[in-house]
Amino acid sequence: MLPAVPESSTGGGVLLLELLAFLASRGRVAAVVPVNQLTQPLLAACAGHPDLAGIEWHGLTESRTPGFLGYVERLGGQLPSDAAKVATAENHGTLERLRETFEPTVELAVSSWALAAYRVQKLPHDARLFMINVDPEIVRYDGPSLKRRLACMVDRPKVDRLCRTALATARHVGAISAADVPTLSRMGGRQDVAYVPPLMRPRLADRSHVDPGTVLITTNFTYSPNVTSLEWFFRECWPHVSEHARLTVTGKDDNDRLARLCRSQRRTTYAGCLPPAELDDAFARTAVAVNPTRLGSGFQIKLLDALARGVPVVSTAFSNTIGPAIPSSDNPRELAALINARLSPGSEPAFDYAAFHATSVAAWNRFLFNY
Repeated sequence: MLPAVPESSTGGGVLLLELLAFLASRGRVAAVVPVNQLTQPLLAACAGHPDLAGIEWHGLTESRTPGFLGYVERLGGQLPSDAAKVATAENHGTLERLRETFEPTVELAVSSWALAAYRVQKLPHDARLFMINVDPEIVRYDGPSLKRRLACMVDRPKVDRLCRTALATARHVGAISAADVPTLSRMGGRQDVAYVPPLMRPRLADRSHVDPGTVLITTNFTYSPNVTSLEWFFRECWPHVSEHARLTVTGKDDNDRLARLCRSQRRTTYAGCLPPAELDDAFARTAVAVNPTRLGSGFQIKLLDALARGVPVVSTAFSNTIGPAIPSSDNPRELAALINARLSPGSEPAFDYAAFHATSVAAWNRFLFNY
Protein backbone atom coordinates (compact mmCIF):
# COMPACT_ATOMS: atom_id res chain seq x y z
CA MET A 1 0.00 0.00 0.00
CA LEU A 2 1.66 3.21 -1.21
CA PRO A 3 0.64 6.74 -0.18
CA ALA A 4 1.33 8.22 -3.63
CA VAL A 5 2.71 7.54 -7.10
CA PRO A 6 6.47 6.92 -6.68
CA GLU A 7 7.86 9.81 -8.71
CA SER A 8 11.61 9.62 -9.26
CA SER A 9 11.81 13.44 -9.07
CA THR A 10 11.14 13.46 -5.31
CA GLY A 11 13.04 11.92 -2.40
CA GLY A 12 9.96 10.02 -1.25
CA GLY A 13 9.43 8.68 -4.76
CA VAL A 14 13.02 7.45 -4.98
CA LEU A 15 12.57 5.73 -1.63
CA LEU A 16 9.41 3.94 -2.80
CA LEU A 17 10.96 2.85 -6.10
CA GLU A 18 13.95 1.33 -4.29
CA LEU A 19 11.64 -0.41 -1.82
CA LEU A 20 9.56 -1.85 -4.67
CA ALA A 21 12.70 -3.12 -6.41
CA PHE A 22 13.77 -4.86 -3.20
CA LEU A 23 10.35 -6.47 -2.76
CA ALA A 24 10.25 -7.57 -6.41
CA SER A 25 13.59 -9.33 -5.92
CA ARG A 26 11.97 -11.41 -3.16
CA GLY A 27 8.79 -12.52 -4.95
CA ARG A 28 5.50 -11.42 -6.54
CA VAL A 29 4.39 -7.90 -5.67
CA ALA A 30 1.02 -6.17 -5.98
CA ALA A 31 1.31 -2.43 -5.43
CA VAL A 32 -1.78 -0.39 -4.57
CA VAL A 33 -1.57 3.34 -5.16
CA PRO A 34 -4.06 6.24 -4.96
CA VAL A 35 -4.16 7.85 -8.40
CA ASN A 36 -6.76 9.09 -10.90
CA GLN A 37 -5.00 7.98 -14.08
CA LEU A 38 -3.03 4.87 -13.18
CA THR A 39 -1.14 3.91 -16.32
CA GLN A 40 0.66 7.01 -17.54
CA PRO A 41 2.05 8.31 -14.21
CA LEU A 42 3.31 4.89 -13.26
CA LEU A 43 4.86 4.26 -16.66
CA ALA A 44 6.74 7.54 -16.24
CA ALA A 45 7.71 6.76 -12.65
CA CYS A 46 9.03 3.31 -13.53
CA ALA A 47 10.87 4.29 -16.70
CA GLY A 48 14.45 3.13 -16.41
CA HIS A 49 13.55 0.61 -13.71
CA PRO A 50 13.42 -2.76 -15.51
CA ASP A 51 13.44 -4.53 -12.14
CA LEU A 52 9.90 -3.20 -11.58
CA ALA A 53 8.49 -4.74 -14.76
CA GLY A 54 6.83 -7.67 -12.97
CA ILE A 55 4.94 -5.62 -10.38
CA GLU A 56 1.13 -5.69 -10.54
CA TRP A 57 -0.23 -2.15 -10.22
CA HIS A 58 -3.68 -1.45 -8.79
CA GLY A 59 -5.13 2.04 -8.64
CA LEU A 60 -7.53 3.49 -6.10
CA THR A 61 -9.80 6.02 -7.77
CA GLU A 62 -9.68 9.44 -6.16
CA SER A 63 -13.10 10.92 -5.42
CA ARG A 64 -13.46 14.58 -4.60
CA THR A 65 -16.38 17.02 -4.66
CA PRO A 66 -15.26 20.01 -6.75
CA GLY A 67 -15.44 23.67 -5.83
CA PHE A 68 -16.26 25.40 -2.58
CA LEU A 69 -18.64 22.65 -1.40
CA GLY A 70 -15.85 20.09 -1.70
CA TYR A 71 -13.50 22.37 0.21
CA VAL A 72 -16.02 22.66 3.07
CA GLU A 73 -16.58 18.87 3.06
CA ARG A 74 -12.86 18.23 3.38
CA LEU A 75 -12.52 20.73 6.23
CA GLY A 76 -15.42 19.16 8.13
CA GLY A 77 -14.58 15.49 7.51
CA GLN A 78 -12.97 13.08 9.96
CA LEU A 79 -10.10 12.07 7.68
CA PRO A 80 -7.22 14.18 6.34
CA SER A 81 -8.07 15.55 2.90
CA ASP A 82 -5.51 13.36 1.06
CA ALA A 83 -6.88 10.25 2.76
CA ALA A 84 -10.55 11.16 2.44
CA LYS A 85 -10.44 11.22 -1.36
CA VAL A 86 -9.66 7.48 -1.53
CA ALA A 87 -11.68 6.33 1.51
CA THR A 88 -14.67 5.19 -0.58
CA ALA A 89 -16.75 2.03 -0.64
CA GLU A 90 -15.56 1.36 -4.19
CA ASN A 91 -11.90 1.44 -3.15
CA HIS A 92 -12.57 -0.63 -0.04
CA GLY A 93 -14.13 -3.29 -2.25
CA THR A 94 -11.25 -3.13 -4.73
CA LEU A 95 -8.71 -3.72 -1.97
CA GLU A 96 -10.68 -6.56 -0.35
CA ARG A 97 -11.04 -8.39 -3.68
CA LEU A 98 -7.33 -7.98 -4.37
CA ARG A 99 -6.39 -9.37 -0.96
CA GLU A 100 -8.64 -12.40 -1.54
CA THR A 101 -7.23 -13.21 -4.99
CA PHE A 102 -3.58 -12.28 -4.43
CA GLU A 103 -3.34 -13.90 -0.98
CA PRO A 104 -0.28 -11.94 0.16
CA THR A 105 2.33 -13.57 2.35
CA VAL A 106 3.30 -10.12 3.65
CA GLU A 107 1.15 -7.00 3.62
CA LEU A 108 3.03 -3.71 3.90
CA ALA A 109 1.43 -0.30 4.43
CA VAL A 110 3.69 2.69 3.80
CA SER A 111 2.69 5.60 6.07
CA SER A 112 -0.59 6.04 7.92
CA TRP A 113 -2.26 7.41 4.77
CA ALA A 114 -2.50 3.80 3.55
CA LEU A 115 -5.31 3.20 6.07
CA ALA A 116 -7.74 5.16 3.89
CA ALA A 117 -8.17 2.15 1.58
CA TYR A 118 -9.22 -0.20 4.40
CA ARG A 119 -12.72 -0.28 5.84
CA VAL A 120 -12.99 1.62 9.16
CA GLN A 121 -9.40 2.75 8.58
CA LYS A 122 -7.74 -0.08 10.48
CA LEU A 123 -4.93 -2.31 9.30
CA PRO A 124 -5.33 -6.10 9.05
CA HIS A 125 -4.04 -7.89 12.14
CA ASP A 126 -0.85 -9.17 10.46
CA ALA A 127 0.08 -6.06 8.45
CA ARG A 128 3.44 -4.31 8.63
CA LEU A 129 3.48 -0.53 8.81
CA PHE A 130 6.52 1.40 7.59
CA MET A 131 6.60 5.03 8.65
CA ILE A 132 8.63 7.27 6.36
CA ASN A 133 7.82 10.28 8.57
CA VAL A 134 6.11 11.16 11.80
CA ASP A 135 3.10 12.14 9.76
CA PRO A 136 1.67 14.99 11.90
CA GLU A 137 5.06 16.71 11.89
CA ILE A 138 5.12 17.15 8.12
CA VAL A 139 1.65 18.71 7.74
CA ARG A 140 2.70 22.31 7.43
CA TYR A 141 2.82 25.06 4.83
CA ASP A 142 4.85 28.28 5.00
CA GLY A 143 3.99 29.71 1.59
CA PRO A 144 1.84 32.70 0.64
CA SER A 145 -1.49 30.84 0.17
CA LEU A 146 -3.82 31.48 3.12
CA LYS A 147 -6.12 28.71 1.87
CA ARG A 148 -3.34 26.11 2.05
CA ARG A 149 -2.25 27.31 5.48
CA LEU A 150 -5.80 26.90 6.76
CA ALA A 151 -6.10 23.44 5.21
CA CYS A 152 -2.88 22.33 6.91
CA MET A 153 -4.00 23.70 10.26
CA VAL A 154 -7.31 21.81 10.02
CA ASP A 155 -5.69 18.62 8.72
CA ARG A 156 -2.97 18.29 11.37
CA PRO A 157 -5.15 16.87 14.21
CA LYS A 158 -6.82 14.52 11.72
CA VAL A 159 -3.43 13.27 10.56
CA ASP A 160 -2.44 12.79 14.19
CA ARG A 161 -5.52 10.62 14.88
CA LEU A 162 -4.99 8.53 11.75
CA CYS A 163 -1.32 8.03 12.59
CA ARG A 164 -2.13 6.85 16.12
CA THR A 165 -4.68 4.38 14.75
CA ALA A 166 -2.18 3.02 12.24
CA LEU A 167 0.49 2.60 14.89
CA ALA A 168 -1.90 0.89 17.30
CA THR A 169 -3.37 -1.60 14.79
CA ALA A 170 -0.26 -2.75 12.86
CA ARG A 171 1.33 -6.08 13.78
CA HIS A 172 4.84 -4.67 13.27
CA VAL A 173 5.95 -1.05 12.90
CA GLY A 174 9.16 0.11 11.27
CA ALA A 175 10.56 3.66 11.36
CA ILE A 176 12.81 4.97 8.60
CA SER A 177 14.88 6.93 11.13
CA ALA A 178 16.11 5.98 14.60
CA ALA A 179 15.24 9.53 15.68
CA ASP A 180 11.56 8.86 14.92
CA VAL A 181 11.34 5.66 17.00
CA PRO A 182 10.67 7.31 20.42
CA THR A 183 7.95 9.60 19.01
CA LEU A 184 6.19 6.81 17.11
CA SER A 185 6.44 4.54 20.17
CA ARG A 186 4.70 7.16 22.33
CA MET A 187 2.02 7.83 19.74
CA GLY A 188 1.25 4.14 19.28
CA GLY A 189 1.59 3.17 22.94
CA ARG A 190 4.00 0.39 22.06
CA GLN A 191 7.62 -0.59 22.78
CA ASP A 192 8.44 -2.60 19.65
CA VAL A 193 8.87 0.04 16.93
CA ALA A 194 11.95 -1.01 14.94
CA TYR A 195 14.49 1.16 13.15
CA VAL A 196 14.43 -0.01 9.52
CA PRO A 197 16.80 2.15 7.40
CA PRO A 198 15.86 3.06 3.82
CA LEU A 199 17.02 0.94 0.93
CA MET A 200 19.05 2.30 -1.96
CA ARG A 201 21.35 0.15 -4.02
CA PRO A 202 24.95 1.38 -4.45
CA ARG A 203 25.30 3.38 -7.65
CA LEU A 204 28.91 4.56 -7.62
CA ALA A 205 29.57 7.57 -9.84
CA ASP A 206 32.68 8.16 -11.95
CA ARG A 207 34.56 10.61 -9.73
CA SER A 208 37.49 11.11 -12.11
CA HIS A 209 36.29 14.53 -13.32
CA VAL A 210 35.29 16.31 -10.11
CA ASP A 211 35.20 20.11 -10.35
CA PRO A 212 37.03 21.59 -7.32
CA GLY A 213 34.99 24.15 -5.41
CA THR A 214 31.60 22.80 -6.54
CA VAL A 215 28.74 22.31 -4.08
CA LEU A 216 25.44 20.56 -4.82
CA ILE A 217 22.09 20.73 -3.03
CA THR A 218 19.14 18.62 -4.20
CA THR A 219 15.75 19.66 -2.87
CA ASN A 220 11.99 19.70 -3.43
CA PHE A 221 10.46 23.13 -2.94
CA THR A 222 6.92 21.75 -2.82
CA TYR A 223 7.80 20.42 0.67
CA SER A 224 7.67 23.17 3.30
CA PRO A 225 10.58 22.02 5.56
CA ASN A 226 12.89 22.14 2.52
CA VAL A 227 11.90 25.74 1.83
CA THR A 228 12.60 26.84 5.40
CA SER A 229 15.88 24.92 5.48
CA LEU A 230 17.29 26.29 2.24
CA GLU A 231 16.35 29.85 3.18
CA TRP A 232 18.24 29.35 6.47
CA PHE A 233 21.25 27.94 4.60
CA PHE A 234 21.46 30.96 2.29
CA ARG A 235 20.95 33.43 5.10
CA GLU A 236 23.22 31.92 7.79
CA CYS A 237 25.70 29.52 6.19
CA TRP A 238 26.43 30.24 2.53
CA PRO A 239 27.99 33.71 3.19
CA HIS A 240 30.72 31.94 5.22
CA VAL A 241 31.60 29.41 2.52
CA SER A 242 34.71 30.20 0.46
CA GLU A 243 34.33 32.86 -2.22
CA HIS A 244 35.77 30.29 -4.64
CA ALA A 245 32.87 27.89 -4.06
CA ARG A 246 30.01 27.64 -6.56
CA LEU A 247 26.65 26.17 -5.61
CA THR A 248 24.24 24.29 -7.87
CA VAL A 249 20.68 23.66 -6.64
CA THR A 250 18.44 21.16 -8.35
CA GLY A 251 14.95 19.80 -7.66
CA LYS A 252 11.25 20.51 -7.94
CA ASP A 253 10.23 24.16 -7.84
CA ASP A 254 6.99 25.68 -6.53
CA ASN A 255 5.67 28.53 -8.66
CA ASP A 256 9.24 29.74 -9.44
CA ARG A 257 10.00 30.31 -5.73
CA LEU A 258 13.18 28.22 -5.80
CA ALA A 259 14.44 29.80 -9.02
CA ARG A 260 13.90 33.30 -7.63
CA LEU A 261 15.66 32.44 -4.38
CA CYS A 262 18.70 31.09 -6.22
CA ARG A 263 18.87 34.11 -8.51
CA SER A 264 19.06 36.33 -5.44
CA GLN A 265 22.18 34.51 -4.16
CA ARG A 266 25.79 35.03 -5.17
CA ARG A 267 27.69 32.12 -6.78
CA THR A 268 24.45 30.10 -7.05
CA THR A 269 22.74 28.44 -10.02
CA TYR A 270 19.35 26.78 -10.11
CA ALA A 271 19.64 23.94 -12.63
CA GLY A 272 15.97 22.96 -12.62
CA CYS A 273 14.60 19.51 -11.88
CA LEU A 274 17.23 17.39 -13.62
CA PRO A 275 16.39 14.13 -15.40
CA PRO A 276 18.18 11.04 -13.99
CA ALA A 277 21.15 11.06 -16.37
CA GLU A 278 21.89 14.75 -15.77
CA LEU A 279 21.45 14.35 -12.02
CA ASP A 280 23.97 11.48 -12.07
CA ASP A 281 26.42 13.73 -13.91
CA ALA A 282 25.88 16.55 -11.38
CA PHE A 283 26.66 14.18 -8.52
CA ALA A 284 29.70 12.80 -10.34
CA ARG A 285 31.22 16.27 -10.85
CA THR A 286 30.46 17.97 -7.52
CA ALA A 287 33.13 18.17 -4.84
CA VAL A 288 30.64 17.97 -1.98
CA ALA A 289 26.88 17.57 -1.52
CA VAL A 290 25.12 19.43 1.28
CA ASN A 291 22.02 18.43 3.23
CA PRO A 292 20.82 21.60 5.02
CA THR A 293 17.55 20.24 6.46
CA ARG A 294 16.64 21.75 9.84
CA LEU A 295 13.12 20.52 10.60
CA GLY A 296 10.71 17.71 9.81
CA SER A 297 11.19 13.99 10.35
CA GLY A 298 12.09 10.86 8.43
CA PHE A 299 15.31 10.14 6.57
CA GLN A 300 16.89 12.61 4.18
CA ILE A 301 16.89 10.78 0.87
CA LYS A 302 19.03 13.56 -0.62
CA LEU A 303 21.77 12.45 1.79
CA LEU A 304 21.39 8.82 0.75
CA ASP A 305 21.36 9.79 -2.94
CA ALA A 306 24.84 11.28 -2.60
CA LEU A 307 26.31 8.57 -0.37
CA ALA A 308 25.14 5.78 -2.68
CA ARG A 309 27.13 7.44 -5.47
CA GLY A 310 30.29 7.81 -3.39
CA VAL A 311 29.96 11.60 -3.08
CA PRO A 312 31.23 13.36 0.09
CA VAL A 313 28.34 14.77 2.13
CA VAL A 314 28.04 17.50 4.75
CA SER A 315 24.80 17.68 6.75
CA THR A 316 23.10 19.53 9.52
CA ALA A 317 23.32 17.53 12.72
CA PHE A 318 19.52 17.61 12.95
CA SER A 319 19.08 15.57 9.79
CA ASN A 320 22.16 13.35 10.12
CA THR A 321 20.47 10.04 10.88
CA ILE A 322 23.60 7.97 10.16
CA GLY A 323 25.99 9.17 12.84
CA PRO A 324 29.57 10.46 13.22
CA ALA A 325 30.66 9.00 9.87
CA ILE A 326 28.85 11.97 8.27
CA PRO A 327 30.40 15.39 9.10
CA SER A 328 27.58 17.54 10.45
CA SER A 329 26.73 20.60 12.52
CA ASP A 330 23.69 22.77 13.22
CA ASN A 331 25.98 25.78 13.73
CA PRO A 332 26.01 27.59 10.37
CA ARG A 333 29.64 28.73 10.62
CA GLU A 334 30.78 25.23 11.57
CA LEU A 335 28.71 23.82 8.71
CA ALA A 336 30.41 26.28 6.34
CA ALA A 337 33.83 25.19 7.64
CA LEU A 338 32.94 21.53 6.98
CA ILE A 339 31.98 22.45 3.42
CA ASN A 340 35.19 24.44 2.91
CA ALA A 341 37.28 21.47 4.05
CA ARG A 342 35.77 19.31 1.29
CA LEU A 343 35.96 21.62 -1.72
CA SER A 344 39.04 19.76 -2.97
CA PRO A 345 38.47 16.20 -4.27
CA GLY A 346 39.85 13.40 -2.09
CA SER A 347 40.31 15.59 0.99
CA GLU A 348 38.34 13.20 3.23
CA PRO A 349 38.03 9.38 3.46
CA ALA A 350 35.05 7.84 1.66
CA PHE A 351 31.95 6.69 3.53
CA ASP A 352 31.51 2.88 3.64
CA TYR A 353 28.21 2.78 1.81
CA ALA A 354 28.36 -0.95 1.06
CA ALA A 355 28.30 -1.72 4.80
CA PHE A 356 25.38 0.68 5.37
CA HIS A 357 23.39 -0.91 2.55
CA ALA A 358 24.04 -4.42 3.89
CA THR A 359 22.72 -3.30 7.29
CA SER A 360 19.57 -1.92 5.64
CA VAL A 361 18.93 -5.15 3.72
CA ALA A 362 19.33 -7.21 6.89
CA ALA A 363 16.90 -4.93 8.76
CA TRP A 364 14.27 -5.27 6.02
CA ASN A 365 14.62 -9.04 5.97
CA ARG A 366 13.95 -9.12 9.72
CA PHE A 367 11.06 -6.66 9.50
CA LEU A 368 9.22 -8.36 6.63
CA PHE A 369 10.23 -12.00 6.76
CA ASN A 370 11.54 -12.54 10.31
CA TYR A 371 15.02 -13.61 9.20
